[in-house]
Amino acid sequence: MNIEVLFAKLASPARRALQTLGISEIEELSRYEKELISELHGIGPNALKAIEHEMSLLNVAFRKKAAPVQETTEGDVSSVDRYISGFPQHIQEKLQEMRSIIRSVAPVATEKISYGIPTFYLQGNLVHFAGYAKHIGFYPGAAAISTFTEELKGYKSAKGSVQFPIEQPLPAELIRQIVRLRVEENLGKTEQTEP
Repeated sequence: MNIEVLFAKLASPARRALQTLGISEIEELSRYEKELISELHGIGPNALKAIEHEMSLLNVAFRKKAAPVQETTEGDVSSVDRYISGFPQHIQEKLQEMRSIIRSVAPVATEKISYGIPTFYLQGNLVHFAGYAKHIGFYPGAAAISTFTEELKGYKSAKGSVQFPIEQPLPAELIRQIVRLRVEENLGKTEQTEP
């Protein structure tokens, strides 16, 4: 069902949050865990209640929270590989490219599925990324988006995320710079907490 029915019941910040994810049908919300949607800037308790109500009318539910799964040993297929393989080939290629770019900056980070999407973990969640029909979502967090506001001007972004259109090349160097910042932030947090 078209998302406009739901949008009519939501305030503009909540609508923008869902638009940032590229949601165009209510059924698409089933790809996400409730926790991820509730953490989006603009999604408060009332908006979440309205979203869940509209989903229930269509017998659609949020994705169940999965136990964190780290990258498996060679010979096994990782949870991130399974996630990527669920997309059409042209989107798989973009997701693998995004994965490689992140890995080039954070080679010791582990991979897992968190909030239902691929996540790099290095002493805390580093960055997330996800595939959609028209874009690749990149979730480095609010501080990183704020730091690179000028460089991200040409892309649709929200408080902690940015969309890279499928039909355009990924801005590899910009992604590397953002991941470097996140690595420094995560490693810096650890150094501050150590005696």
